[in-house]
Amino acid sequence: MTTPRKSEIEKHATELYVQECYRSGHPELAETNPTRQELSQDGFLQAAQSELMRDRAKTQIEEWKNYNETEYCESLEDFPVEAIAREGSFVVGGRGCGKTNLLKILVQRMINRKIRVKVLDSCLAWKGYPLPTVRVKKLEAFQKWNTIYDLSRLSVLEARELVSKMMARDVQEAIALTDAGVKPKCVYVLEEAQNLIPSNSLRAKRFMEISRFVTQGRNFGLSYVCSTQRLSSVDINLIEISGVRYWFKLEGHRSLVKARYWLDKYTVWRLRDLPVGSGYLQIGSNIKLLELPLWSQKELKVTA
Repeated sequence: MTTPRKSEIEKHATELYVQECYRSGHPELAETNPTRQELSQDGFLQAAQSELMRDRAKTQIEEWKNYNETEYCESLEDFPVEAIAREGSFVVGGRGCGKTNLLKILVQRMINRKIRVKVLDSCLAWKGYPLPTVRVKKLEAFQKWNTIYDLSRLSVLEARELVSKMMARDVQEAIALTDAGVKPKCVYVLEEAQNLIPSNSLRAKRFMEISRFVTQGRNFGLSYVCSTQRLSSVDINLIEISGVRYWFKLEGHRSLVKARYWLDKYTVWRLRDLPVGSGYLQIGSNIKLLELPLWSQKELKVTA
């Protein structure tokens, strides 16, 4: 169990001091700001540390009690493409852990379920996949679905501008279809999402169209699958709003620390040593350990 930080102890000690002022009938003293030395002399620091330690111990006990309930949920579907088409998905893991293999399986199953996809590949990871490929050399709002868009020749800034234009156009088209009583099912697959939606980007004006797509697109039948190697380099809001998350082996202390926002620490510990092709599927509070097969193009039925 970790010891509370000094700032946490001092903050809680001040709260205890204020409570004591009101309890003792001297509310005017609650307006003063006692020094750390005064809090220590009056015993508030010691009381605050004891309370925080006790609360953390209770929390740890509850984590252990609920661990088996939240860790494994075998009833989860391994590849919930319908849920992804409604709620979005986030995939994270280190190099060579199986992320792109998972994405290829998901795309294969989406197409077979009549869900249209656009794969935005900036790292040539989809070379040889049996879908039409467009090598992008100029910025325009490409319209064709069930297509791989090779962005490897674009700079990061150019790729962002292109994706923004494509998403803006598809949102407008989806709104028109929805108004006409037809709700599409379309998914963007974004490789190396940290380049397109970096940390703290979704509130920036230049990312307005991308932000609208990932936050409001589901209302018009638009969704996304974002994949990244570096959890700490992606906008935290993107991870938060994704209803389906896949966790593979993580590299780097910062990524492991950030994963604690969504996973209990025992699962995070396991992320450090997951073998290639193994990962966790998380939907809400339910988690399932997966052993992924290699994708096979035999099952792919490409439709226009």
